[in-house]
Amino acid sequence: MDTAAEIKKALVEALGVTPNLPITATVVSIEVDTCTVKLLSELVLSDVRLTATSDEAEDYFRVIPKEDSEVILMSQTGTLSGLFVVKVNQVKSINYKQGELEFSLDSSDKKMLLKNDSTSLYEIMSELVALLKGLKVFTPAGVSGIPIPDTIAKITQVETKFKSILKEN
Repeated sequence: MDTAAEIKKALVEALGVTPNLPITATVVSIEVDTCTVKLLSELVLSDVRLTATSDEAEDYFRVIPKEDSEVILMSQTGTLSGLFVVKVNQVKSINYKQGELEFSLDSSDKKMLLKNDSTSLYEIMSELVALLKGLKVFTPAGVSGIPIPDTIAKITQVETKFKSILKEN
């Protein structure tokens, strides 16, 4: 064995690492936490992990690439069966979950979700709009009526805007 091969073997044994180079691939399809990719050689590989480890934890941070976009892959094991995505050029969605807190951005519907175990930003905004549409105050003449039509129209515009950017669930 030559000196370079001996050094490489010693490093692998001492550090427990298998040196490998990044691989460029094109995303063919997305599954829940894996994707199918096509290498430059036209070889199609499935079960490529979207996260570095597959511990099936309930908490996660996951970047989902767009189909037909390029990604960079690495292998934990030095084999094709250990591939995972390390870099995404075009993002379809970003999903984060930590305990009961969830956050996601989705480019396909251009909406975001922010919620925890008791409420969501969408729910809070919906309740606020409903409150404003029915708002009554005390006046010297007694309780006022609901807001006038042009105010209701403006509140409805705000409602339309937040519904265009926030996911209900």
